[in-house]
Amino acid sequence: MGQSRRNFIRISGHVAGGLGLTALAARIFSPPAEDAEFIPQNRRFAWQINPDKCRNCNACEIACVRKPSAAKALNDPKKCSNCVVCYGHIKNKHIESDKIDSHGERICPYNAVLRKNFCGGIDGMYLYSHNHAKCTGCAKCVKKCNEEGTGSMFMVIRPDLCLGCNECAIAVACPHDAVERIPREPVDDFKGIYGLEDAYWMEEMG
Repeated sequence: MGQSRRNFIRISGHVAGGLGLTALAARIFSPPAEDAEFIPQNRRFAWQINPDKCRNCNACEIACVRKPSAAKALNDPKKCSNCVVCYGHIKNKHIESDKIDSHGERICPYNAVLRKNFCGGIDGMYLYSHNHAKCTGCAKCVKKCNEEGTGSMFMVIRPDLCLGCNECAIAVACPHDAVERIPREPVDDFKGIYGLEDAYWMEEMG
């Protein structure tokens, strides 16, 4: 009876471990859904890309343990000039406006940069965004935008896709030390130094 119980526990452990590894592998190799929701990870810190240090190489795409990478490109609409021809979107800058969508050779090899007219017709103004289900983090669009455009495109590590490794493979591989561990929530760096308790401040502030 004791031997059977031990065998049952051992087999159950193997099954649970196998299911856990299967779930982890599925998350590592599954592409993100376009409507992926934020998944809280009970960790104090997260990995993120410092835009001042990033040089838009392809380390994010190659090094991340997730395939495709948890690093994705974004476009800041406040910096974007909403041009008919976007440097981060189309290679041929002299292409006719009405042929961009049908014949324009894309900067992104996966066609992850989205273009949508919002006023003025074909020679008007356009919104540019990224399809993260297609984006692999190669940063080619970001590189071109920063070299020739307004620099509105930039790289981020999506916290809902990041596995939260203790040591980020991208951070290790990044030649520019652009990947940093940052607080997931506000952190008081002086807490405890002055010997003041939160309850004291709550009482004083009423």
